Amino acid sequence: MAHFYLRVTRGDVIKIIISISKKISKKAVIRNKIRRRVRPVMQKLKSRLKPANYFIIAKPGAENIRGKELEAEISSIMVRQAHHK
Repeated sequence: MAHFYLRVTRGDVIKIIISISKKISKKAVIRNKIRRRVRPVMQKLKSRLKPANYFIIAKPGAENIRGKELEAEISSIMVRQAHHK
């Protein structure tokens, strides 16, 4: 089950937006924790990205994923998106 969704739009520079809705958690602490986990993974992948706006949307259960599992999922959605272009 995917915990994240990726939407890519055209852009002149690489811009990464991470969105975590209050539907995921009413607590800002939890939403910020998800952001803090996703940011370093995206920084690792940034060198392989083309200039565009990358909008990462968390789905329910995203608060439970971390570490290598999180890296694998983010990498997987990035690769899938690249193949659809």
